[in-house]
Amino acid sequence: MQPAAAILAFVVVGTVLTTWHTLRVGSFPGRTDYLMLMASGCWWAVSAFFDVSASDPAAKIFYSELAWYGIITTPISWMLFMTAYIRGSDLPNASLHTGFAIAAGLLVLAIAMTNDLHHLIYVAVTPDPTPAYPHQLLYQHGPVFFAAMIAIYFFMSLTAIRTIWAAIHAPQVHRAQFIGLLVSAMVPWVANAAYNLAGIRILGFDPTPLAYVVVPMIYGILVSRNQFLSLAPVAISAVVSAHPDGILVVSANGLIAEANAAMRTIFDGKQLVGKAFAELGTTFGPIDRSSLFGGGEFVRRWQRGERTYEVRTVVVDAVRHSQSVAYVLRDITDYLRAQESLHVSTRLMEERLEANLRLQEQLHEMAHRDSLTGLNNRRILENISDRLIDTADAVGRSLVAVSLDLDHFKRLNDTYGHKAGDDALVAIAGVLSRSLRPGEVAVRMGGEEFLVLMPHADIEEARARAEAWRAVIRAQPVVTSQGPAEITFSAGISAYPDTAASFEQMLQQADKAVYAAKRAGRNRVVVARPPGELTDGRIRSVLS
Repeated sequence: MQPAAAILAFVVVGTVLTTWHTLRVGSFPGRTDYLMLMASGCWWAVSAFFDVSASDPAAKIFYSELAWYGIITTPISWMLFMTAYIRGSDLPNASLHTGFAIAAGLLVLAIAMTNDLHHLIYVAVTPDPTPAYPHQLLYQHGPVFFAAMIAIYFFMSLTAIRTIWAAIHAPQVHRAQFIGLLVSAMVPWVANAAYNLAGIRILGFDPTPLAYVVVPMIYGILVSRNQFLSLAPVAISAVVSAHPDGILVVSANGLIAEANAAMRTIFDGKQLVGKAFAELGTTFGPIDRSSLFGGGEFVRRWQRGERTYEVRTVVVDAVRHSQSVAYVLRDITDYLRAQESLHVSTRLMEERLEANLRLQEQLHEMAHRDSLTGLNNRRILENISDRLIDTADAVGRSLVAVSLDLDHFKRLNDTYGHKAGDDALVAIAGVLSRSLRPGEVAVRMGGEEFLVLMPHADIEEARARAEAWRAVIRAQPVVTSQGPAEITFSAGISAYPDTAASFEQMLQQADKAVYAAKRAGRNRVVVARPPGELTDGRIRSVLS
């Protein structure tokens, strides 16, 4: 392999590796144009590699013409990338610019590939052998070649000047990457100028693609040091322009150097930059400017029409002799009005309190609600048991508890699946919910157990309603994939103070009545008998 081909192979491999490493960085200004730059440079280097490696003149001319896409799009992509990177943000209509670069490259490529028809790129191509490079060709350039070179050199010069200016004024952390980017572009550019203007060759070949060997090296160093792309410059001017507060920068000679859109709005849309600060007739400047340059800042209020502003005055930068200051105006009119109107803020606090109370109620409801059936869960009993007993004592009416337990629930789950079991629970919960009267509470105690509390009811009425529930449930079998499944329940009834002396005893008696119903064959309702006095004074509960 010829030395030039080896160098070009290194350029291609280095460019691919650098691009792969860059893709891991993420987003940065001008990312699309940067990738275009890498792709175009790689296109150029690959074409040049085959040109150097070929010995047939026709093949060398073909690859030389093929390289023109990269020759055109590489400098354009570099200019677009550097413009966006220096700005610190993508260019407006960035996709349009990228499309223009691709179109320009394809247009010149088409002209180059049809050169034999018009000779606009190469007027003539003749052998120019040397002992070291016997297959070397000499190209005489046409008008399109010179027009393209003039345009590229002109815009490259402008971009180089702007990059130098950015490097001079950039913070130290960004200066190194600007210099590196400039050098990576200038080395191939100088090599190209030396070839086109002075006919200088390296290893018998156009030195431009060979000079691109510095690009992956410099880019790789910058990326590896976490400077390039990871520490992309920020468009300070764009940030200032979009800031909602008015920002006004006054230079040492008293002229306005910067005024963002918010500041121009404060002054009725007038153009402020370039005018003397004294012409504004403001009174918000500091009385003693020297205090600012000692590291302090000055804050005061300023009235303009019906609006009130908080004005913060600070030094623009750390260069003491510049004596440039910035005024940041924040509109606090609404804040002051709200402060003066105490009832407004009080109302806001009341609304927030009401919202918090509603939220607490919702959380309480969620904590005491069974997610499957929608009924209350057993936690509700902690809150209502004492109240229900007190009410029963106060009005002299009974509090009835009806405890229900599905029959053969485990067999239902094992035979038809857990969905059938859930459907059965939901069906019973629906029957109970629809039959509740004002003040009554239905609870899912857990598993297949339910409880209905009936204030102001009596045992016979509760028995009749439980029998009605049993009939309804039995008449509504659960639909399963294996056919309808009949469901039944056993129920136990107890009442305070008829059969129990406390809320807890009432629940215990109702549960025992359920067990009695189970033992008696299931699918029935059993009522606890009224308590009697034993000789030792204990309350007994006999089930019927």
